[in-house]
Amino acid sequence: MDTQSSWRTPPESVILHNDEVHVWRSSLEMLPSHVKTLKRILSADELNRADRFYFQKDSDDFIAARGFLRSILSKYLGIEPGEILFCYGPYGKPEVAEKIDEKSLRFNVAHSHGLAIYAVTRGRNIGVDLEYLRPDLVVEDIAEQCVPPGETASFKAHPHHIRQRIFFTYWTRKEACLKALGVGLALDLNRVESSAAIAEPRNIHNIDERYRKASLWTLKDLDAGSGYAAALAIEGHGLQLTCWNIDPLNVHLSSGRPLGGP
Repeated sequence: MDTQSSWRTPPESVILHNDEVHVWRSSLEMLPSHVKTLKRILSADELNRADRFYFQKDSDDFIAARGFLRSILSKYLGIEPGEILFCYGPYGKPEVAEKIDEKSLRFNVAHSHGLAIYAVTRGRNIGVDLEYLRPDLVVEDIAEQCVPPGETASFKAHPHHIRQRIFFTYWTRKEACLKALGVGLALDLNRVESSAAIAEPRNIHNIDERYRKASLWTLKDLDAGSGYAAALAIEGHGLQLTCWNIDPLNVHLSSGRPLGGP
């Protein structure tokens, strides 16, 4: 997968070709007035989900994440953010409803600790995962349970002070692949094995053959920012990746206006 650049400011008009992948990044840290603005474009079921969070911060993050998702997709669909209808797969993966989307738009979303990433493409399965590098997590214990032998050996070969980064690199790759398949954690993480090397190339070496052959997939680590690990999994090869950065203070909720631009 070729990367055009690091995180860029999106242009007023965003065009997505069939051989491209766009990844968007945004902070979810917003003023209450901005959260209120985004809340107005959510559907009734999204508002119900937001109300079920115990902590207000979690509710606000969900509202911001879904509001940005609608704003992003509206740029590709050419309709207002509030007009977008979603349907959900058997394991909860969201898709644009068929009667809204006639251009085979595919997307996936991940958010963690006040940051969100959105991946968008056409006509192919896609998944993205984002994880905050929690300093209190004993990754060695978790690795024994969800990292296959090939990855475990590589993990243990690294010094202790970088093992957390290595572990979350493996974890986000697995999660991105499972989300692309649309199965979530219904498939054991051990059934997905990526390259033991942290550096390029990054390949999926093994995956449950009931879903897709490993050779059909491209796996890409994303630089989400300091303190985070992120990965993208997409069906196909030779795709062009472009990364856009959203300014959460400058979001226009209309399909004809820029998202995060000047």
